[in-house]
Amino acid sequence: MNTNLDKIEAHLRSLFEEKLFKIFNTEEHPRSLIDDLILVMKQNIITDKDGKHFAPDRFILSVPSREMIKWQVHQDILDEMAAVIHRTGQEEGLIFHHAPIIQCQPNHELQSISIAARLSPENSLLSDTDAMTQSELKEVKNSLPDDAFLIVGGTSNYPLVEPVINIGRHSDNDLVLSDPHVSRYHVQLRAINKRFVIFDLGSIGGTLINGNRITQATLFNGDVIRLGMTNLIFVQTNKSTSQTTTISTDDDPAYSEGLSQ
Repeated sequence: MNTNLDKIEAHLRSLFEEKLFKIFNTEEHPRSLIDDLILVMKQNIITDKDGKHFAPDRFILSVPSREMIKWQVHQDILDEMAAVIHRTGQEEGLIFHHAPIIQCQPNHELQSISIAARLSPENSLLSDTDAMTQSELKEVKNSLPDDAFLIVGGTSNYPLVEPVINIGRHSDNDLVLSDPHVSRYHVQLRAINKRFVIFDLGSIGGTLINGNRITQATLFNGDVIRLGMTNLIFVQTNKSTSQTTTISTDDDPAYSEGLSQ
């Protein structure tokens, strides 16, 4: 297991340590963050009787309140780090119940960052808001974008009124697509900082945003999501002129397709 985590740590350092140095202009934040991510992963991995290793998928990054805005501005880097943890972990034999997420929260008492991790229940599909603290639940609800919905197949609208939306072929999903080319659990949408972020859940056919294959992406008004043979158009009336932020898998030699869940 140490070898698995060593590879995750190496990927995180090679891809993000320099970025974090430039943003925060100090060695403490990037080195501490990556060290702490690996440590809490190691502390929270569960091995079952069959020798399968289940890794945490929810990381809560507590930061000093004075630095909260800076971390929020760079949430895209945290999203990329979560994608690397997911991809590299799967390649090294770790099992994630859901695509990992790194979420920031302010703490008035902290002088430096700290991070905690936990495994979400397998059958919760990360909708286990009942298990959250009141402050976490309030934060999630406050992150929900206003007036966002999906146009499904050009014929119907699906309102995005929950902080976590699961989409796939299986009847357990919030939005069920009767498309044989869609995986049972294909993607998940999560509300983060008044935006929806889409996560591919290791689908066989992959996920395209505006024709680009992604593992995760922040969605903007008008983005076209392609799952199997089905198009979903993301609409958010609070429009942004920014382009979609995506993490491409086509140019990453370390990426390998996962199996549908």
